[in-house]
Amino acid sequence: MTKRATLTEQVYDGILGLVIDGSFPIGTRLPPEVELCRNYGASRPVVREVLARLRAEGLIESRRGSGSYVLRQTAASPQLPEGVASMAEIEACYDFRIAHEGECAYLAATKRTDDDIAAMNAAFDAFCDGLTIPERGGIHDDFRFHLAIAQATHNAFFVNAFQSIASRVYMAIEISRRLNATPLEARRETLIGEHEAVLKAIIDGEPAKARRAMRRHVTSSKSRLFKGTSS
Repeated sequence: MTKRATLTEQVYDGILGLVIDGSFPIGTRLPPEVELCRNYGASRPVVREVLARLRAEGLIESRRGSGSYVLRQTAASPQLPEGVASMAEIEACYDFRIAHEGECAYLAATKRTDDDIAAMNAAFDAFCDGLTIPERGGIHDDFRFHLAIAQATHNAFFVNAFQSIASRVYMAIEISRRLNATPLEARRETLIGEHEAVLKAIIDGEPAKARRAMRRHVTSSKSRLFKGTSS
């Protein structure tokens, strides 16, 4: 992973996190590019790349001569976001993820570098910590973990495909967290165990095992949402 790519992800994660947790409420104008550059120690091209990505995901909009404004907070509400037609669409997204992320895990296990392993471990640790905070629920860190695996494939097509469904992934996780009858605390060990199994297989360089673990995890996530299972 290049230094530029790492910094871009850090800036993206930072701004996205502030949008999700309400630090930048809907309708709020984001700080000017020069201020974002200063806050994150990033160049203007990096900041512009991040803002373009947030626009593509429908989280912000740019108004000529005025700046960028928050359109919605992805994980703020269990309501379906604009652009998601129905729960059937989210279910179809899960089916896509089972196939796509299974292959991401397989390739990651064959191509991961030390930097990739560090990024996946950091995202996993943040995810585990996030599950202890009810209002946070590990949602953003869950997405980061899956994205880190896609990035470990070193294939832009896999990364771009996953990023293109970001809003659906966030919404599915949020709805599952809010509507599942079993408290998050009771499911914490199961969620951690599923992610840990994927991570371990990738780090150990076992592609087939990584694929199975990822497919099992996403399939279980789908069942938790659509069948109300606690596992």
